[in-house]
Amino acid sequence: MSTLVKDKLSGGRTPLTVVLNITSRCTLKCGYCYGQYFQSKEKDFTTKELMGLIDELGKMGTRSITLGGGEPLTRNDIGQIIARIKANGIECGFNTNGTLIPLKIKELKQADMICVSIDGSEKINDANRGKGSFKRIVTGIDVALEAGIKTHINSVITRHSCKIEAIDWIVEFAKQKGIQAEFNFLFQQAEGKKDSDRFMAENKELRKAARRIIEHKKKGAPILFSQKVYQLVADWPDHKRRIYLREKPKFKYIPCAAGRFMMFIDADGRVYPCVQLIDIFPALDFRKVGLKKAWENCANFPCYACYFPCFNEFSSIANFDLEIISAQILSTIRGH
Repeated sequence: MSTLVKDKLSGGRTPLTVVLNITSRCTLKCGYCYGQYFQSKEKDFTTKELMGLIDELGKMGTRSITLGGGEPLTRNDIGQIIARIKANGIECGFNTNGTLIPLKIKELKQADMICVSIDGSEKINDANRGKGSFKRIVTGIDVALEAGIKTHINSVITRHSCKIEAIDWIVEFAKQKGIQAEFNFLFQQAEGKKDSDRFMAENKELRKAARRIIEHKKKGAPILFSQKVYQLVADWPDHKRRIYLREKPKFKYIPCAAGRFMMFIDADGRVYPCVQLIDIFPALDFRKVGLKKAWENCANFPCYACYFPCFNEFSSIANFDLEIISAQILSTIRGH
């Protein structure tokens, strides 16, 4: 918060929260994957490259790094990566599909928290994420919880999982496991990779799903993010228009903080304000121009708004939305 205040007053920019994709390799083939990483042949960063990158992020003032991919647990040096993040005094989060957790549990114990993707009951999840994935994911969640790792789940709402019973299943699953549930929607997909369109539900179905999430939230269900950001999803005019580029919306929206306080580094080294701008924004490779120049380039992005809860929650905090900040504080006190 002190950095936010300083930068707001001075017009500064600090990449407080960074999503760092450390590999494009993955153990699943989710059709709606925003980067279609399972098709990528991108060579992984070297350990040395990542160590230097993490150190530089620490010097730039980064307070949180979320590791992603692909599937980050496919890397053999994952323990070293997490340790380096922690050595820089940075919080380490983790996005994983859960399938490799039992094999890398020792390394994961160093992380501050992990987020495991699961989209609903076995039938619904496997329709989204591939046959047989459900059992492996649930096993991974159970192993992480048994090891005492702070864990929450992320569910992507698609035409398969936007039904009321699917939302209810996720909430009940979270309650049974004693963890939080995060709901997200289909991200803007990289240019030339539009396979996620076949997973998109109709507007009325997405609004119905968002309202059901809000109902659960009002009843005190352990749902990550505030009611306000889910209401934005329910009120969004057309969900097929996922982001507003080069044009301000003519309705109430949450101004984006990406490119000022949020950074995304893809597995190919390119630095973006946000994951939804892959191949849309002229990102620079930090290995070629240096991280500072690649970050400076992110100040010139033309995106105004989107309806995604994870981004809007952070942007609301960065914009000093007292309603959401107070909701976050209460959620922390209550444990959800």
